[in-house]
Amino acid sequence: MELAGDYNSSMFETRYVQVRGQTTAYEVAEVFREYGDAYRAAYRVTPQQARVLGALGACRTRALGGKVYECRACGAVEFAYLSCRDRHCPKCQKFARAQWVEAQKVYLLPIPYFHVVFTTDHAINAWVPANQATLYNLLFETAAATLKAFAARELGGELGITAVLHTWGQTLPLHVHVHCVVTGGALSFDGQRWVRCALGYLFDIVAVSAAFRDAFCAGLVRLAAQGQLVGVTGDEARPTVAAMQAKNWEVFAKPFETPETVMEYLSRYVHAVAISNSRLTHMGDGQVRFTYHDNQDGGKQKEMTVSAVEFIRRFLWHVLPDGFVRIRYYGLHHSAARKSKLPRARALLGLPPALPKVTQLVLAVWLADVVGVELHRCRFCGAVGTLSYRGEVAQMPWVWLWLKVLFGWLFAEPWRGANVNASVPA
Repeated sequence: MELAGDYNSSMFETRYVQVRGQTTAYEVAEVFREYGDAYRAAYRVTPQQARVLGALGACRTRALGGKVYECRACGAVEFAYLSCRDRHCPKCQKFARAQWVEAQKVYLLPIPYFHVVFTTDHAINAWVPANQATLYNLLFETAAATLKAFAARELGGELGITAVLHTWGQTLPLHVHVHCVVTGGALSFDGQRWVRCALGYLFDIVAVSAAFRDAFCAGLVRLAAQGQLVGVTGDEARPTVAAMQAKNWEVFAKPFETPETVMEYLSRYVHAVAISNSRLTHMGDGQVRFTYHDNQDGGKQKEMTVSAVEFIRRFLWHVLPDGFVRIRYYGLHHSAARKSKLPRARALLGLPPALPKVTQLVLAVWLADVVGVELHRCRFCGAVGTLSYRGEVAQMPWVWLWLKVLFGWLFAEPWRGANVNASVPA
């Protein structure tokens, strides 16, 4: 926990003034606040990057305002600063992810599922900064079209596909790929049969890889020829694309053991950001240290240290264009198919055609069960239901609050102090 900006003074004990929200020793937001100006002096910042720098740096601080609560039992004052809700924020995506996963559970069928990953050649990385939306859209469209074509030819039906864009690797380089959750079977085009895949087998992955590579490369040439790639002409694109197409591309495919493991997978990958706060192990002296899994060394966990400016540069590579949709649905998972085709598939697989209702998560309950934070419990004395709303941080008469906290500290009854100390975790 951190003390509220202007209240970080030795004259106030932490049991009387505290801010909710920070749960890790180091945070991406701290790096932005401490070294953001140094980054701006070294690099050009796009409008989208500037917005993310500002939003994450201000998240759950006095800059965004918030609410003040006082415990009627012990007199402790807590600040609940507002969150930025930016989709690139490591702190603001956990509840959104949980809500999304609950919504997806109702679409699961009692069948095998597959995890399929389509990765682009790194040669396109030089084109990405100026062409994010164009190249990411091409990746989505090509991956989905490839899966649909194989399903039509080999299964005679339509798959369900949920695709999630990722643009990073473990050490935050540009690594553009899309994760797909794919049904292990298809609804026949006439809607009369459910066609199952062979056990543990979706399609010939070598053939899928080659088809994806050729289609993606053809798309790059087409976009360049049409003038849709900023800074890349058709003549400039052809030799680079030809070199990419001469390589063997590998599409990864692996079956999930059960439909339940699909949810476990989704909870890790959906609404993810480039790096979580929990991976940061040190920040100081102009440097940032973080953990990563070295996939070239058997997935061993290691640590990397980079300059803070370089850390920000790598993080900002993964800021998406405004309004860009990074989770997309195709086939049986598409919103239109959920009204007709998905109920038909459910009926053929022995389920009631109507989709179950989505479980609506309650933030307070979710925080208590998953994060271990009880919103209605005083963190100092442990009393439940004693927190009273005292006003907005942005509108609070600060001198009055200083005096209130000071007098609460000076005249705290001895039994209150003992009770609070006993309840504060080590």
